[in-house]
Amino acid sequence: MSRVCTLVALTAAALLGSAGRASAAHVTAPAPARAREGVNAVTGVSIVPSSGRAEVVVGISGPVDVSDFVLTGPDRVVIDLTGARLGLPLQMYDKISRAGITNVRLAQYKPDVVRLVLELDASREYEVTRHDNEIRIAVVGAEKFVAWHAGDRVAATSAGSVAAETRNDGARTTAAAAAREKLTFNPQRSQQPRITVTYQNSDIRDVIAAFASFSQRTIVIGRDVQGTVTAEIKDQPWDVALQAILQAQGLAASEENTGIISVDSYANILAKEANEPLTTQLVAVNYASASSLVQTIASLLSKDCSKAGLTTAASGAGGGSQQNVVGAATCIVRGGVVADTSTNTLLVTEVASRMPDLTSYIKNLDVRTPQVALRAKIISVNRTSIENLGISYDLASPAAYFNTLAPHSYPGQPASTLESQVQLGGEALAGIANASRKYRVGSALSLLFSTAIGNYSLTSFLDALHEENLADLQAEPSIVTLDNRMAEILVGQETPIRVIDAGSAGQVGVTARANVQFKESGIILRVTPHITSNRQIRMTVHAEQSRLNVVGGDLGFFFDKSRADNQLLVADGETAVIGGLTQTQVVRNRSGIPILSQLPLIGKLFSQTDSREEKRDLLVLITPHIIDEGEAVRPPGGAR
Repeated sequence: MSRVCTLVALTAAALLGSAGRASAAHVTAPAPARAREGVNAVTGVSIVPSSGRAEVVVGISGPVDVSDFVLTGPDRVVIDLTGARLGLPLQMYDKISRAGITNVRLAQYKPDVVRLVLELDASREYEVTRHDNEIRIAVVGAEKFVAWHAGDRVAATSAGSVAAETRNDGARTTAAAAAREKLTFNPQRSQQPRITVTYQNSDIRDVIAAFASFSQRTIVIGRDVQGTVTAEIKDQPWDVALQAILQAQGLAASEENTGIISVDSYANILAKEANEPLTTQLVAVNYASASSLVQTIASLLSKDCSKAGLTTAASGAGGGSQQNVVGAATCIVRGGVVADTSTNTLLVTEVASRMPDLTSYIKNLDVRTPQVALRAKIISVNRTSIENLGISYDLASPAAYFNTLAPHSYPGQPASTLESQVQLGGEALAGIANASRKYRVGSALSLLFSTAIGNYSLTSFLDALHEENLADLQAEPSIVTLDNRMAEILVGQETPIRVIDAGSAGQVGVTARANVQFKESGIILRVTPHITSNRQIRMTVHAEQSRLNVVGGDLGFFFDKSRADNQLLVADGETAVIGGLTQTQVVRNRSGIPILSQLPLIGKLFSQTDSREEKRDLLVLITPHIIDEGEAVRPPGGAR
């Protein structure tokens, strides 16, 4: 008798709930336009699931005029809110398809017009309704998804609600069925109608029937489902409350393609999947590589796990025996997944009940990867300064001379090219302190002075050189890469280097083999961009400046390198400067006659100096720009 009373009360609650919804349908008719005393603000946008559709809810602070139209190529629904201003920060849509809505764009189209653009995957039916503090756009689509929101997390509840209260000896149920679903701007929580209910030792089948009546959904209960429920639920979404009750009872719920919800134990669900026939479906992949998704999808396929028992016998003390049973679990993957690279398509073989979940996973993984255009300006400056100053002397006589500057010729004697000539047995003076320096033919200034001092000839050479070298290399490469993909820019050369394999010459009569390896040198820039959720760009940068030097011998070459590795965060269109790769080398040589070269003023007459200063600078400027969907990639100069 108690069971009959419960069913009658639930039926009455269902009728009252449907009556409440009928009255709400009249309330949600478009409200007449009212005179505005100013411009109202758009406070939030949310996409929430509903029965067979997705509802886009636009929160507003007051009445506005609404107009809508559609565009094709691609399919879009455009909503203009006249008498409104944008009162929420711009937020990038997560690119997840929700009932065919692939992108949401919101902008201040005119000073008093806010434009909302819904990009669709195909032409879909939609309906626009207006309320006091919200605009609702219902797009037809049966896909399941998680709600998305931007702006204030406000709740919008339509008018008209009916409360039905039923009691029996084991359960007391209070159900508030709203005329329209109660929506919350929070993607982490369910948007289904809320329920307040208390159960005391109630049969699980009666509890599930009450939830089916409240939610107006068809719920099929397995034959092994049994038990009692004791719970008190206060103001929770009905699907969240039902899931918590089923989990406490060791049960699970699954929704079929027809919308029917099945409740059964985990063991029965696994047994059903193990006996369910396999089906094959083609899933087209648009943005990702089909071959890269094979391993991920294969790990999600259903498995048939069985437990095999292994029994061993061993003799115990006193002639007894003991048996040990060892269970080994083995799992066999039932389905399979194959990638067709020519059409970029996945062939998925799986049971029919899990096929919608797999296709949903593939769609979530197959998202458009944003692109980043990188404009770089690489400036390499090499400055070299050289200064040489030296005075050389040559003091000689016909009988003796000692020098390396110039050959000597005297009357009656042939020209001598020997470095020195000394007459033995006599007294003579020849040579001078720094006369061993070769005559510098590359000097910018060369002066020669010659005079006779008694029987001696004095010749002096003055060499002076000042040289400035400036090498300025500027490159402005531009490259476009995908998010989280490395882009490399090389301004330089590849040098073939001969490498000898010494191990190949270990055998008698076998010559050593030589291989050729290519080494990169010059200016190398590697950038890996990553777009953050607030449209900033985090870049991992490797900047390198290298130069090839030839040394000969067994080594052959060596490389001078200056490099920097860092990570930085910049805004879209902001220029990042990477400097500090500066190298300065100063070499100064001075030689001369001891003591005399240290004398003030006249010390330079007895010495020679060589000075060389070399400075290399590398400056890298990087400007990243996020390329939105449909935006054309411009050349570096910005020409169209």
